[in-house]
Amino acid sequence: MYQPKYILSDKLLINLIDFELAKKTIEDFDYDSSTKKTMANKAKAINLFHLAHLIGVELTIKDAQKAVDGKKIITNDPRGTLLNNFRNSMEFIRSTVTENYVDLDINLILHINKLLLTDWKEQWEAKIRTDVDPIDTTLDTWTKIVNKELNLAQREDALGDLIHWYKSSVNKIHPLIRTAIIVYELSRIAPLACCNQMTIISLTDFLLQKHNYLERAFIPIVREFDLHNSENLGIWETLIESNDLTAWIERFVLNLSKGTCEDRDRIINDAQMQKTATKQPFLDLNRRQLKILRYLQTIPTVKREDYVQMMDISTMTAFRDLIDLVKKKLIKVEGQGRGTKYFLSSRYL
Repeated sequence: MYQPKYILSDKLLINLIDFELAKKTIEDFDYDSSTKKTMANKAKAINLFHLAHLIGVELTIKDAQKAVDGKKIITNDPRGTLLNNFRNSMEFIRSTVTENYVDLDINLILHINKLLLTDWKEQWEAKIRTDVDPIDTTLDTWTKIVNKELNLAQREDALGDLIHWYKSSVNKIHPLIRTAIIVYELSRIAPLACCNQMTIISLTDFLLQKHNYLERAFIPIVREFDLHNSENLGIWETLIESNDLTAWIERFVLNLSKGTCEDRDRIINDAQMQKTATKQPFLDLNRRQLKILRYLQTIPTVKREDYVQMMDISTMTAFRDLIDLVKKKLIKVEGQGRGTKYFLSSRYL
């Protein structure tokens, strides 16, 4: 019987409390139905934006928003197909998760995997990996921690034990702790022939949605995987020998807590800025500048060409807007020429 090894440290408990408080503030905020829909779609777009970055595709937040609205993402390789498939898996999760009988099991894992492989691999390749199946490492950065010593029977047993533990720990262990354990152990087992990493990310989205962390708190979980991917891998590699998951669970909860607290502050700031804008201009900023300041609270940096595309303006107008924000010390600039990036003054790269 699988039993994870970890400690409920003070650090973990503090971050869990911070997360729950920030989440509750977001949920209790006074939104109208239109704003809720906008925020939910924005979270989906941020998910796609960060997944694109995770697999090496240059995608602007504006194009990610168009993809959420149904426009296909087109690249000259399978990555565009995977991004479109991930968008479809998110829609499947949000349409299915309200059905109480749907829970983490092998059928759900295989179904999500099949959705992700559509128009890229053969449908029969959505299966539990046998001893002769090599792991498809395409666009998967997590394979370095896979336990390659597991044979088919051991892999199936480990997967079954993990799912049984997850179901039996309901109401006993905090959902974020359970989810963190699932992420790490599935990455070690790598049960599928193709697309383990993206399937696990989709399952994380499902588990958080199942526990009402996405529908009302609008948490873009892929952002946390993308921003902390190297850091997460470093922690996972150190766990292989000790198998003590405390450090990983602490990091997973900390990342979500920090991201959710930043989202809470952004939502409150947005509301305050909107109220201020109805009374007087905010530092004489135009609507485009206010909009990019909100984006930069979610996305680390923006290039001038991104701003041009987002706002549908000329290069010179974009230059004037951004330089004005730099002069007012609201954003900072780094790099030169086409590599120039802009980021919030309060954010450190």
